[in-house]
Amino acid sequence: MQVQLATGACVTTRTIAEFAERLGALRAENDVLIDVSELDEVDLTFVQLIDAHRNDRADDGRTLALSACDHEPITLLLSRCGYLEGADQSDIEFWTGEVSE
Repeated sequence: MQVQLATGACVTTRTIAEFAERLGALRAENDVLIDVSELDEVDLTFVQLIDAHRNDRADDGRTLALSACDHEPITLLLSRCGYLEGADQSDIEFWTGEVSE
């Protein structure tokens, strides 16, 4: 069963601790969907936290997904910081939804 966690409007250095605590509380769940539909303000702390949890979960055969992998505030951030340059295909698909042919 998939569990959903809403980000709210802002996940930045000012709010990451609270979001990390809520995400950590779902550690035992097999499948977690992060609802980013309300997310307007985001910084790299969100990306780092999601990447860390995604990798940990994958090591245990569990999943972490975004409700919208092409969410504009996130893709703009990733583009500005060059995060996806040289990234592997699975990271690109996770963050942008772009599938290579």
